[in-house]
Amino acid sequence: MQSKNKSLEIETLRGLACLLLVLYHVIGPLDGGLKIDLGSPFRVIADSMVYVRMPLFTFISGYIYSIYKVRGNDFSTYCVGKVRRLIVPLFFVGIPFSLLQAVGPGVNKDVSLLDALLSFYLPVNHFWFLQAVFIIFMLVGFLQWRGLLRTPLHLYLLFVFSAVVFLMPAFPVDAFGINGAVYLLPFFVTGMICQENVGALKRSLKGIGPVVFILISIALLYIATVDRELIVDRRSLVGLLVGCVSCVALLSTDMRSRLLIWLGGYSYAIFLFHVLFAATSRFALGRLGVTDESVLVLGGLLSGLIGPVLLANVFSRFSLTSVLFLGERAARKSTPEAGLKVSQS
Repeated sequence: MQSKNKSLEIETLRGLACLLLVLYHVIGPLDGGLKIDLGSPFRVIADSMVYVRMPLFTFISGYIYSIYKVRGNDFSTYCVGKVRRLIVPLFFVGIPFSLLQAVGPGVNKDVSLLDALLSFYLPVNHFWFLQAVFIIFMLVGFLQWRGLLRTPLHLYLLFVFSAVVFLMPAFPVDAFGINGAVYLLPFFVTGMICQENVGALKRSLKGIGPVVFILISIALLYIATVDRELIVDRRSLVGLLVGCVSCVALLSTDMRSRLLIWLGGYSYAIFLFHVLFAATSRFALGRLGVTDESVLVLGGLLSGLIGPVLLANVFSRFSLTSVLFLGERAARKSTPEAGLKVSQS
C-alpha cells in the first residue's frame, strides 16, 4: 500500500496523529466519551495532548501540500479536487452522523435536529476540521496560484500573519468553521516551511528533536495532572508555540513505525468514522456490564482504529461510495491512500 515515493516518517506521524485523535475521542472531554473524571490517568493523557493532536494533523497536511502545491493555471482543478475530498464527505458523512446523534438514543452530546441539518454551515462534532482545512486550502492555494508564495520570505510573512490572527479573539459566529481555520493555519504554514527545509532541519535537529518532544510531553502531563485549566486554551501563545515546536520536533526524529505507517494509510477514513465505532464499542461494552476504564478505553481505541479501516476497504471497492464517503476520485478502485492527504487531491 505504501509507494516508494512516500515519506515514511510523514506516514508514521500521520498514524501517530490518528492514534492520538481516536484516543482523545474515546476518553472524551469531561461531558463526553467515557466521561472519565478528573484525576484519572486517562483524563490526564487526553488533556495533555490538546496542543498536539489537531496541530499535527494540520502540520502534515501543510507538509504534503508543499510537495503537490498548485502549479500554473491549474487552480480550478485544484478547487474541484478539494471540494470532492472535503466537502462531499462533509455532506454525506458529517451531516448524517450529526442527524444520527440528534435522534439516536444514549448519546453523550445533545445535538438538535436543526443544528444537525445546518452542520455544513455551523460546525458540529469533529467535522469542523473539514470546513476549516478547506478554507485553508482555498486561501493558500489562491496565494500560490497568484504567485504570492514564491519566496521563503513570503512564506514566513504568511506565518506571521497566521500567528497574529491566531492570537486575536474568535469570530462570534463560527461560519463554515472560520474559527477552526484561524486556529489551524499557523500549523499548516509551519508544515509548508518544514517541507521546504526538511533536509537542513533534520540535520540540525538530529538527536535534539526527540529530547525536545519528550520534555514537552512530560511538562504537559505534569501540568494536566496539577491543573488541567492551564492547558485547555488552544488559541493562546503557549498553544501556538507548543504546537509548532512539537510538530517540528516530531518531524526531526525521523521516526518510522510499520504499524503507524499502516494506520496512516487509512487516516482519512479513521478521521471520518472513528467516533461512530468508538461510540458503538462504548455502548456494547456498557450493555455487557463492563465498567473497567482500561477495558473501555482499549476497546474503544481498537474499534475506532480498526472499524474505519474495514469500512474504507468496503467503500473503496465501489466508485460511488468511494466518492461520497471517502472523497476519492471516481475511477479509483484500489485500497485508499493515506487519509487526510487532502493536499494531493
